[in-house]
Amino acid sequence: MEDNFATYRKFIFKDDALDLIEILKEHRIDFILSDNSSRLDSTFGNDDNTKQFALKIERANFKKVEELEEDLISKSLDNVNKDYYLFEFSDEELIEIVLKSEEWNKFDYLLAQKILKERGKEVNLDLIKAINKRRIDDLKTEEASPKWLIYIGYLFSVLGGLIGIFIGLYLMNYKKTLPNGETIYGFGTEDRKSGKNVFICSIIGVIFWFIVRLILINR
Repeated sequence: MEDNFATYRKFIFKDDALDLIEILKEHRIDFILSDNSSRLDSTFGNDDNTKQFALKIERANFKKVEELEEDLISKSLDNVNKDYYLFEFSDEELIEIVLKSEEWNKFDYLLAQKILKERGKEVNLDLIKAINKRRIDDLKTEEASPKWLIYIGYLFSVLGGLIGIFIGLYLMNYKKTLPNGETIYGFGTEDRKSGKNVFICSIIGVIFWFIVRLILINR
């Protein structure tokens, strides 16, 4: 079941997700709220700024939830204090928010449009949709080949370290979720093949050095 779910939004604090969760419950939309803070805490020492909660929904519901969220937020835009930081942005900066909506929260994205409209710079929604489609196509481009990581993976495979196994698994399985909910592999086919080779070599390396240690211990 969870295979059909993808991360729709991430939050630093759990309470930040409550309003959106209420919308999902009201419209009977299944969701999963994953708490990733425990893993991050062990690395960053319980810093609140590292806490992260991922709200996941079925990919097929991304469009519907986005519309419901925008409708909720739109009702509160008229009550925003004029000292909110976006009011100090230039027209060019606000347009950049609109054009790169996946990099901003939904509130700022909608407020940027409202401010531009009040300044007489209303953005054409059809143009925004076309640009967003183009950006999604750009995001589908595979990430730069992680040659340095592949080399490190092979090095650890020779040394017999478990790190090589984790590097291999990462290269093989790393995926990213696009703003429309589509999930794709982050690295190209050749890089994933290299990851598989690193994984296999690391397994062999771990077994080899384990046998060597046994032999040395029993001498």
